[in-house]
Amino acid sequence: MRLVSKGLKYVNPVTNEIKKKHRYKHAEGKRWIEVRIKNSQQLFDARDPAPFRDRDLDDDFVEYILSSVRELPTTSQLKIVIYVEENETKELPKDSIREAIRSYFSYKIDLQRGDLKTFMKRAQMFLFIGLLVLGSCIGVAQSLTIPTPPGPLGILREGIVIFGWVSVWKPIELILFDWYPLFEKLRLYKKLLKTDIDIRFATST
Repeated sequence: MRLVSKGLKYVNPVTNEIKKKHRYKHAEGKRWIEVRIKNSQQLFDARDPAPFRDRDLDDDFVEYILSSVRELPTTSQLKIVIYVEENETKELPKDSIREAIRSYFSYKIDLQRGDLKTFMKRAQMFLFIGLLVLGSCIGVAQSLTIPTPPGPLGILREGIVIFGWVSVWKPIELILFDWYPLFEKLRLYKKLLKTDIDIRFATST
């Protein structure tokens, strides 16, 4: 079964969970992520004016590769096999395509590292601000003289303390949990950078 998107034919995806283990061919001790295209230009983003070797990869192609890696066990050795239905050309030989794909993932690694670093700095800044707000709220609450019974003033004091604690919830959530999707994507890009890429043209020039 093939999934066709924007002219890209992705080989092997099936929807039956029972057949999940047969989704990806296993050969040479590796799981194959197979893609079939009509011509090598389909691997690249047509909106990018740069030469093919320097272009971004097609979004659908990248997303399919990433989703395939996510499905496979983290310990799996991978191989990307691209079947091109045209002949190899001098303008875009297989070595250049392979280099362009690796260059793209190397570029994405650098971007993802920067995004992760920026995210953590922002989370730490938010936590610092939240702690300042919390400390200020507790200080204000303790400075209030509460009569007996406390009445509206007591409710106000409790509200100020609650507001202070709420101000640190989101920064703590960012630091404890929300960083992981960025780290996970960085891990996937690193794995893809080391993955073997086999490009198979109809015939070779």
